[in-house]
Amino acid sequence: MDEFQARAFDIEGEEEPDDNEPLTGEEYIKRVRWQAKRCPSVVIADIDYSKLKITAPSKTYFTLPPKLPKCKKELLPKHDWETLFLSEFSQLRQKLQYLESNNTSSHSSNNSSTKLPHINDKRSWYIFCFGSNNNNSNNKNENEESDDDQDDEMEQNDNNDEDEKTKEFYQSSQPLSGNLPTFSLVKRLDHVMVVNLVNYHIEWLEKRYLTKERSYWLYILFLVLEKPIDSDTSSNLRSLLRRLAYFRSKIESTKDSLLPSINILMTIVGQYFGQQEPGDIQTID
Repeated sequence: MDEFQARAFDIEGEEEPDDNEPLTGEEYIKRVRWQAKRCPSVVIADIDYSKLKITAPSKTYFTLPPKLPKCKKELLPKHDWETLFLSEFSQLRQKLQYLESNNTSSHSSNNSSTKLPHINDKRSWYIFCFGSNNNNSNNKNENEESDDDQDDEMEQNDNNDEDEKTKEFYQSSQPLSGNLPTFSLVKRLDHVMVVNLVNYHIEWLEKRYLTKERSYWLYILFLVLEKPIDSDTSSNLRSLLRRLAYFRSKIESTKDSLLPSINILMTIVGQYFGQQEPGDIQTID
């Protein structure tokens, strides 16, 4: 740090202190310089808390999250496959970005007549993606949880008149079928809507099982999710990776129909979006 500080006196060198008092100002400055160079940058006080009427501060700043559940090694994707898949996934993202930026006529909005729910209407988005309860029930608590979501979202949107007809349509009692994700549909979504939908789908999956429809939606949304991602989305993706690892740990056979979807999503989340940590890696012997 000396080179960044202006000198008050042009004095060179330093001098190790002894038992005698410095006789001149120059000698005193040299001794101070010698002592300053040997001071530690950080000093920790050695406090005996047994003599004080206070509790010693905790040295644990946060609790480490649990490690990803392990699975059978034959269920893991091979490294060569991961490398090839990530390359193709990145190329596909670039192609979609090119088509979007050039607004090519070959990708016209076939779904332009489809009403999209309001960005904050999570309940209507759930029905839009997967249909009403009667058409998409893969969990015994599905109806109850969906009703809770509906109550929360209706309360949040009491003062919001935008897209009121659309909300009434999706929250009507008539059975509705879900919509499979297509590029013509997701290209109508801006970045904020894509981020919201990714977080919605992760939240929904925390209480439900993985299905083909859910994996389709996550895959398409990951194709258009822009990088870099914000801290909240990064945390949610980490939770998704843990949830997917849990699903894979319950699989017994390589013939399970959901195994390819799980490996694809885990590769995207863990490696493409950087949520995989060194301790998460399982190797194939």
